[in-house]
Amino acid sequence: MIMKNVFICYRRDDADGYAGRIYDRLNSRFPGRIFMDVTGIGPGADFTRVIRDRVGACHALIAVIGQEWLMKTDEKSRRRLFREDDYVRHEIATALSRNIPVIPVLVRDAKMPSPESLPPDLAQLSFRNAVEITDPDFDHDVGRLIQGLEYVFGEQRPVLPPPAKAGRNNCLMVAIGLVLGGVAIFAILTVFGLLLSGSDDNKPGPTPIVSPSLSPQPTAEPEPVDFEPVGSWIYQIGNSLPGLIDFQENNIYQATSAESANIAGSWHYSPVEGKLTLIWAAEDDETTHTSEITIERKSGNQFFGRIVTEGVTSDFWIRPR
Repeated sequence: MIMKNVFICYRRDDADGYAGRIYDRLNSRFPGRIFMDVTGIGPGADFTRVIRDRVGACHALIAVIGQEWLMKTDEKSRRRLFREDDYVRHEIATALSRNIPVIPVLVRDAKMPSPESLPPDLAQLSFRNAVEITDPDFDHDVGRLIQGLEYVFGEQRPVLPPPAKAGRNNCLMVAIGLVLGGVAIFAILTVFGLLLSGSDDNKPGPTPIVSPSLSPQPTAEPEPVDFEPVGSWIYQIGNSLPGLIDFQENNIYQATSAESANIAGSWHYSPVEGKLTLIWAAEDDETTHTSEITIERKSGNQFFGRIVTEGVTSDFWIRPR
């Protein structure tokens, strides 16, 4: 599995303290996969190429936005974000142009900028769903950001085994000792009984112990997965970026994805088979297609299965929005 990386984009004089704290928390969840700071570019280097290479090597970009992020100016009172050589602008523009997921993180009560207030190559940033991080709820807010990255990467948070309890270990050792002791006593009594039976030929021999036949137990049928399509969902096919899909009660649905055109069509779900059938056409293509999704299992609020489209099978997961 490819280990996916995160790039943190920020201004030192706008959100330096927050960026450092966010870096520490993310690095504890994704160790060695968080990158920030491209300001230390050597003399004579093409900074646009350096940014393009470093941002392009990551799989998600976090844009930390403070109150002064949009209006920060240089020594000539020019807004930095509108300068051609502004590294923050180039980092975000590079990610947007390469369809790298961009997550705005609002700190210090900042608000999302409107498309009209941004340079043309950053206008799409206004339509990205933002995460707000505040001091009173810092742990909770960063937890939401981590969950968002886990969904973008298609990763599940590792589950740590519970610490062993001394009391349970002691009880287990006692139980093992009793079992071993019982086996030893049974063996001694059996040998002793055989010796006694061999010394007196007139006594009937020991009654043979007949073991019951070990017939295979019936296997329980797998329980059907409790999946109800109607509603708004986040989904992912294979290693593609997650998308959004809405299933309506009239068996019509619409889906959007960062990697493909918007699609719409009709749906039908068979709870008995666990099969969701989609009949659809892309907005730039009038050809009708059919996809069959088999829901196989559930973990928490997330469903997993397979999707088959035109003979191609891929992994599939979906969860409520």
